[in-house]
Amino acid sequence: MRRWASGWPEALKARAARYALERSLGPFLEERLRLEQLSLDLRGGTGTLRHLRLRAAAVDEVLAAAGAPLELREGCLDAVTVTVPWAALGSQACGLH
Repeated sequence: MRRWASGWPEALKARAARYALERSLGPFLEERLRLEQLSLDLRGGTGTLRHLRLRAAAVDEVLAAAGAPLELREGCLDAVTVTVPWAALGSQACGLH
């Protein structure tokens, strides 16, 4: 964990994480992320998003660009866990489960 975030209150960390996630995932979600959908362990480098409704048209654009023979008509994810390798950020990939 970076030193600048170690003294932040948990609520502020959650809001900062939600902001960052919305910037990258927002176009693919039907609704704005709510704090209760997000559970974080920033020191451990993990976060879980729950009960996400997907914007099918946005996901379809990505699938089409990748040449995937799939079409999404509607979608919902119960849980997605992201792992961030803080010690090797930039040299190791983030994990998505």
